[in-house]
Formats: sequence, C-alpha cells, structure tokens
Amino acid sequence: MEQYREKLLHIIIDLIENKDVIQFYSGFRGDFDLYCSSLIYELKDRYPHIKNTMVLSYIPGSMNENDGITLPKYFDDSVYLLERSVPKRLAIIETNKCLVDAVDFIVAGVITHCGGAYMACEYAYKRKKPIINVIDGWLI
Repeated sequence: MEQYREKLLHIIIDLIENKDVIQFYSGFRGDFDLYCSSLIYELKDRYPHIKNTMVLSYIPGSMNENDGITLPKYFDDSVYLLERSVPKRLAIIETNKCLVDAVDFIVAGVITHCGGAYMACEYAYKRKKPIINVIDGWLI
C-alpha cells in the first residue's frame, strides 16, 4: 500500500478541502481499510474536524475474540449498519451495501474482479455513486 500513499493522501485531502467531507467510514478488515484509516488518523492534526468511524459487520457481542472489542486508535467511534438479521456469511456483503447507500463517495483499492470490495464497488456503480479507485486501469 505504501506505493499508493501520495495518491491516497491527495484523494482524502481533496475530499476534505473540495468536497466538504468530514465523515469517513472504514470496515477495518483488509490492508486497504487499515491503510486508509491510518492516513485519515494522521490527517486529524491538520483537519481536527474530520471523523473516522469503524463500520462493524457483526454486533460486537457476536464478534470473534480475535476481532477485538476495543476500538482501534484510528477511529473516533463505531457503527453497526445492518437493520435486519443476516447469515454471518453475508454480513460483510450486506454491511458494504448499507455503507454504499449511506455515503456520497467510495474510495477503493480494488485490484481483482471478485471479493467483497469489488462487489461493493459494483453495487456502488449500479447506485451511481462516485467511485475513486486508487488502482489505475480498474473498471467495473
């Protein structure tokens, strides 16, 4: 992810300064989520008004012990978006859909045409949400 640092910083700063984005969300499950969250955390010194929220795919009481209940330092708070019960195997996919519906922009690091991040971007594309993919040459 380090090779995308400057590009990601530029994207995040542009969202803050030119699109008036003050609220960021991340699932904190993959390397891309972790990396973006750490960059947003770094930018809080420069932009103290921004907020970074961890999106939970499972109700905390049902999380695996290894998932941890303690909020990582990168986040201001957490949110659980699912309004209905879904099988555990669909929780991340359905959470991603809820998140897409709730936000104005999608920042993605999608490389392949499979997996949860790709499915979220595909859903966002159908919903006509702006997708900012850090990986050049990627198309739905």
